[in-house]
Amino acid sequence: MALEKSVLSMEKMRDILMAEYGLHLIENHSLEFGTANCFKIHCTEGDFFLKEYQSQFTLSDVEREAELVSFLSSKELPVARFLRTTGGKNGVMVNGHVISIQEFITGNTYQNRLPHPLLLESAKYLGMMHRYLKDYPMKTDMNQEWVDRFSAKEYSRKCSKFLDVLEENKSDPNYEKIYKDLIFKKELSCYIEKLKPYYIGITYTPTHGDYSACQLICDEERIKAIIDFSSAASLPAVWEIMRSYMQSSGTCLERTRFDITDLILYVREYLKYFPLSKRDLTAMPYVYLFQLARSLYGYKEYLITKSENRKALIEFAFWRTDVCREIYGRAAEISYALGSL
Repeated sequence: MALEKSVLSMEKMRDILMAEYGLHLIENHSLEFGTANCFKIHCTEGDFFLKEYQSQFTLSDVEREAELVSFLSSKELPVARFLRTTGGKNGVMVNGHVISIQEFITGNTYQNRLPHPLLLESAKYLGMMHRYLKDYPMKTDMNQEWVDRFSAKEYSRKCSKFLDVLEENKSDPNYEKIYKDLIFKKELSCYIEKLKPYYIGITYTPTHGDYSACQLICDEERIKAIIDFSSAASLPAVWEIMRSYMQSSGTCLERTRFDITDLILYVREYLKYFPLSKRDLTAMPYVYLFQLARSLYGYKEYLITKSENRKALIEFAFWRTDVCREIYGRAAEISYALGSL
């Protein structure tokens, strides 16, 4: 669900497409697709994908994304290439939002549960992507400064603040679940602090940054395109691997225990294309848990800022916290299994 209201009316969209791209708009269809406002646009010249980025994105951000997509396309990875404006740009600014146009790839998008053959194919493409991007210039996120910035005391204080707000809303239908989650996260704060050393000596690599089922367009037999590289950065490889598995395999989607054997299959497929050290593999669940557990995303939007899509965000927050519980309880088991590869 889009986080911000669209700045595009049908008339404005038609004018921009004609003036900037020479495209003649016939009709558009809003797509429930991620956190940006996205549209399938049907033009005289064909069908295209229009993305209206959130307000924090700049033209420079989109130019970098388009250059990255072009690079991966040259390596024959399946991606949706950007269309340039008549002035040679990869996007235009409209009322504080960047607009871009890409190829429209027909197919299915699986929100949380890829069919197993496609799940393993996604691991293959992630490994290939890391191999091709190994020396690609990209900013680094989740670096040591970011790790060191976490404070158990400050995190516990934030949880307490959210609990105070929750107490003012005891009639909320989600009260009991939110209360249990925030108490769990508060109690986890000191444990999270102890996970910092796992970031030392692991492999960082340029990567997609949000690689998951919802960023893949597929048919019944293959992945046709990897989309949305707007979060691309140099990140811990094992974080992207485990996060992509958790968000693509259906793991914990129905609050069930996930299959470590299946995670091993996913990682084995990835390792055919990009090598990792034993240090990387054994650190994987702890690196993932450190990032996931320290986040209060969803609870803040539901309780504090009261975002327009707060109901969807709190459900996502519930899922993430259930995943935290699962990984917290089984981290040593997962680490041992991965270290045996």
